[in-house]
Amino acid sequence: MAENTEGDLNSNLLYAPYHTGDPQLDTAIGQWLRWDKNPKTKEQIENLLRNGMNKELRDRLCCRMTFGTAGLRSAMGAGFCYINDLTVIQSTQGMYKYLERCFSDFKQRGFVVGYDTRGQVTSSCSSQRLAKLTAAVLLAKDVPVYLFSRYVPTPFVPYAVQKLKAVAGVMITASHNRKEDNGYKVYWETGAQITSPHDKEILKCIEECVEPWNGSWNDNLVDTSPLKRDPLQDICRRYMEDLKKICFYRQSCPD
Repeated sequence: MAENTEGDLNSNLLYAPYHTGDPQLDTAIGQWLRWDKNPKTKEQIENLLRNGMNKELRDRLCCRMTFGTAGLRSAMGAGFCYINDLTVIQSTQGMYKYLERCFSDFKQRGFVVGYDTRGQVTSSCSSQRLAKLTAAVLLAKDVPVYLFSRYVPTPFVPYAVQKLKAVAGVMITASHNRKEDNGYKVYWETGAQITSPHDKEILKCIEECVEPWNGSWNDNLVDTSPLKRDPLQDICRRYMEDLKKICFYRQSCPD
């Protein structure tokens, strides 16, 4: 049987050695093509590679997001410096490693995940999908996850962290940033946004956990794991009840 000399182009890209003249870039290209399972973001990197866009590849692959105001923020798209499926998985793996170190009862108390309505068709990236992948990483490690079943306002996440006595929480949102952006906003057990040294330590843990673990891409766990819980109704009710207690004009509050 004659060998197919053409082969599968994507497969060729996956296993071919890279000789861009930049060893760091060659390594980063290989990692991205091995680890990314999102067809659209993987294709973005493959197209840049085919077209010899080495500068663009360096910009996307040779640096990593850093924590700003209590979280990660960047444009959605392919690359280690952007918000996408793979970088959210990496970030959550780092979070898991750090929280496991900080809380002996992590797997009893759990973690809260919420999201907004942002999305980008060209990279098949949405806040909802990123929230599911965040939950999947933790569920695969037997951590209870309180994942809201629909988009929620950002304050619901820190409120839920406190009320449910979770160790921490993440809101997938870029707040007031431009529509092309998204973010990974982290809250500690107090409901407050994380500050130093937590942010620096989480980043160190992320850098130690860049290769996706077994199960990290399995977003089916969101539908099948008994450790996934939907806090929407409970948190919405309790939030509104607490809001009434501090309302100065109670006659204007909804019943």
